[in-house]
Amino acid sequence: MKQLTLTVILALLFSLTTLSCGSQKVAKASYPEYTSQGNTGTRQVTKVKEELDECEEESLNAPASELRAYASAVDEDRDFARQQAVMFAKANLVDQIESLVLNVMKGYRGKIKANGKAASEADIRQDAGFMAERMVENCRIICSNRYRMSDGTYECAVCISVPSDNAEKISGAIALSDDERLNVEFHEQEFRNSYREELERFRQMQKENK
Repeated sequence: MKQLTLTVILALLFSLTTLSCGSQKVAKASYPEYTSQGNTGTRQVTKVKEELDECEEESLNAPASELRAYASAVDEDRDFARQQAVMFAKANLVDQIESLVLNVMKGYRGKIKANGKAASEADIRQDAGFMAERMVENCRIICSNRYRMSDGTYECAVCISVPSDNAEKISGAIALSDDERLNVEFHEQEFRNSYREELERFRQMQKENK
């Protein structure tokens, strides 16, 4: 009887382990190990696919009309954790806009071929960053999750959003002022084409990073 009971318990434990592994999408992988002597064999590890936070998923599924950013923060004060998460998300979004504007300007300059004249990358980034910081102050928080941790701290995750046409306005303002400074003609259609192309490339990169 004891042996039967032990067998049942072991079977249950095995089934629970298998179920748990299945729900967490556990997989095995082998990686080559390298030392100063070269490849010394392979190392086997178990890997578990992590589930994305809902707010992170929201940031990766931004519609064409929005630019989004995700961030999280941990603190003993739950309200401060949320404030920090929002601040980090804003900084992330500013970086995105800076890079977007900079690449738009590179594409635009390549299209109009302004007699070899080019704007300073540092100046463009500085202007874009200043305008972007003002823009994200009016961001919309579209997702906010809070978790109580086992050590008594709180983790807060947020996703923020701004209209994507605001980034186009920033790019246009910088292109126009920069053309005036360089004494070249502003080409509106070439600028719009550059912006659309870069925005499409930006969104494609986000999809690939999911």
